[in-house]
Amino acid sequence: MLNRVLRMIVFLVANVSGLDLVAQMPVIDTVQRQFDTYRQNNLQEKVFVHTDKEGYMAGELCWFKIYDVDAYFHKPLDISKVAYAEVLDKNNKPVLQAKISMQKGFGNGSLILPVTLSSGNYKFRAYTSWMKNFSPDYFFEKSIAIINPKKIYEEDSKARVESYDVKFFPEGGNLVNGLQSKVAFRIVDQSGKGVGCTGVIINDKTDTILRISTLKFGIGNFIIVPKAGQSYKALLNLPNGKTVIQDLPVAFNDGWVMQLDEAGPGQVRIIVRSSAGSKDGSSVFLFAHTRNAIKLSNNGQLVKGAATFLVDKAKLGDGVSHFTIFNTERKPVCERLYFKYPEREFLADVKLDKSIYDLRKKINLQVSSLDKLGKAVPANMSMAVYLVDSLQGISDGDINNYLWLSSDLVGTIESPGYYFTNHGVGAEIATDNLMLTHGWRRFRWEDVTGNRKPVFEFIPEYAGHVVTGKISTNSTGLPAKDIECYFSVTGTQKQFRAAVSDNNGLVKFDLGDFYNDGEVIVQTNFRQDSGYSIELRKPFADKYSVSPLPEFSTSALQPVLLAKHNLSTQVQNVYAGNKQQLYYSPGIDTTAFYYKPGVSYLLDNFVRFTSMEEVLREYVAEVNVRKKNNAYYLYVFDKTLNYTYETDPLVLLDGLPIFDMNKLMLYDPLKIRKLEVVTRGYFLGNKPITGIINFQTYTGNLDGYELDPHAAVIDYEGLQMQREFYSPVYDTQEQVDNRLPDFRNLLYWNPGIRTNETGKQVIGFFTSELPGKYAVVVQGISDDGKTGSKVVFFEVQKPGQQAL
Repeated sequence: MLNRVLRMIVFLVANVSGLDLVAQMPVIDTVQRQFDTYRQNNLQEKVFVHTDKEGYMAGELCWFKIYDVDAYFHKPLDISKVAYAEVLDKNNKPVLQAKISMQKGFGNGSLILPVTLSSGNYKFRAYTSWMKNFSPDYFFEKSIAIINPKKIYEEDSKARVESYDVKFFPEGGNLVNGLQSKVAFRIVDQSGKGVGCTGVIINDKTDTILRISTLKFGIGNFIIVPKAGQSYKALLNLPNGKTVIQDLPVAFNDGWVMQLDEAGPGQVRIIVRSSAGSKDGSSVFLFAHTRNAIKLSNNGQLVKGAATFLVDKAKLGDGVSHFTIFNTERKPVCERLYFKYPEREFLADVKLDKSIYDLRKKINLQVSSLDKLGKAVPANMSMAVYLVDSLQGISDGDINNYLWLSSDLVGTIESPGYYFTNHGVGAEIATDNLMLTHGWRRFRWEDVTGNRKPVFEFIPEYAGHVVTGKISTNSTGLPAKDIECYFSVTGTQKQFRAAVSDNNGLVKFDLGDFYNDGEVIVQTNFRQDSGYSIELRKPFADKYSVSPLPEFSTSALQPVLLAKHNLSTQVQNVYAGNKQQLYYSPGIDTTAFYYKPGVSYLLDNFVRFTSMEEVLREYVAEVNVRKKNNAYYLYVFDKTLNYTYETDPLVLLDGLPIFDMNKLMLYDPLKIRKLEVVTRGYFLGNKPITGIINFQTYTGNLDGYELDPHAAVIDYEGLQMQREFYSPVYDTQEQVDNRLPDFRNLLYWNPGIRTNETGKQVIGFFTSELPGKYAVVVQGISDDGKTGSKVVFFEVQKPGQQAL
């Protein structure tokens, strides 16, 4: 199965890219071929999540939409049909988890934030099963604030322990004695927030070499020429009067350095220098890629220990590009990142019919998705409209800066929106400092040049949810291979799957659209395999990024404001709580896995006998009942072949495999509503079975049938049902005069906006009874990977209130 999945991935990557690299690249050397082979065998996804707000009260709903794209071209990717969403506390302990159905790269869900949660910042993260094969740094993460007036945040009453982390990042990777290098540095506090500072670099004789300072977000750079036999320290003076002392990286006697600068409009200059160990005339290679898509490969030669490359920016992709220098042995010796601002080809826009609205009045707005020439760009979008205050602010991260910037850098990017909304020399330097201090790529060159074949533990859930279990031998606890295992769900949404354990004892059940929210039954055939135990594995990732959560404090929140939000949440839960429990029908296919039986019996159409044996013998001609040594056996008779199979069929009761026919014969037939018989041979996975006998009760949940002790009954949640967003209507005066309170601070949430061929969609909703400033936040992406976002504001006022 895995080979089939990998072939599918290679096919999809080739089609997603749409690039003929052989035609585009004049020279395809060994590194290029190895790199392209690696890229095709390592398809990667990116996930972005638009949450309705950034701050919540405990007891509120958190609504969200998930965008799943390929990591290279940002096109919506229809491989993973399930995404995993989690809310983690400061210790990375999950407090909420959900499995979200995905279609064509999009999915949406909601989470009720428990009233038991303590106030604090929490990490919202999302990923797919396929993404679990790679570092958790690839997962989408954002911070959300949750306020619980009854749960005082414990850190507020404690003295915070201040700590600082300082790191240095030589351009290209290393310092080399005698060669000039730019060194970027970053200083952050205990919550990962950048700290501004000034300082000096001193040598081991305490001589001051140069003075340094940060520019933005605790990041700065300086130029240094290290000398052999000397070491260097940085003395950094913080705003609070403290001083931090940190050693600089040790310089090597032999090695390579690189320097990148702007060479005028449309060009970048890269200068590579080598120590005396490299001869003049030696070849050096520059290789560049943008999100693993090859952009250029140039040859150069060392002249007086240096080589210069001029790069046309037009050849680079938008966003983060990687420049790597290879020596004559094709070993990478230097590398650094460069950011090219993406062209905003997709412009999301929102037009309101007014700027000020009364309470309980209709708002009409138009969402549009156009290119820079005003041409329609049909897009898939999401929109939230909510009250803006010190609890519910505007996120600095959006789909633009996440996909083009944050997702391609390691660690937390402080204020990513700054790099997209600010221009000029200062912003350009700050952006380059960011590239120097967050250098990271989604692969290791050793894997590329070593032609290492990837080994994937997790397969993409391209057909729906996959449940994984492990079968172990009871006597030894060791994995058991080649053991048949059965997965059953009874009730209105019956499920039945069978699988055979592999060499590691693992079984995988491909369940498709599995929306169960309760118990599942897993068992082996205890008549053959009674000495085994089964454990279902949790599908959520057990690895976490090291990105810290920002510090949390309620000091900036006014008690009056908290009281209003708390009242709003309680009123909504009391008066509209039932309306928040409405769900869209997922359109589940309830057809049995064998699709159509050979014959079907509605037992109420026949004489009702009081024993199961009489039912089968009297009018179910397709089932032959035999008794040997006081044990019952059922065999299927195929009328078309006029032949009775002499091996056991698959016998089911409400989707549960039954292995003890004596026990089945004692079951009350008056509880059976329907009996279906598949008289033909059937393959269950790779195993042939001689017919299927399926008993169905009136209740659909086994109706008193006692499970075998060897069966494992496990609580397991399937895909989350999609909750309907409730928004009251005030079209008539009677509705306006309704005395039920409306304290919504989230006026509207729509994760399924799809602009038409004109690039527009008209939307209407109503204000509540809460005056204030409201934001309309729109995120979206086009079919070809163009991203757009927009934020506009309006006021809601009480009658007679003056505009703010």
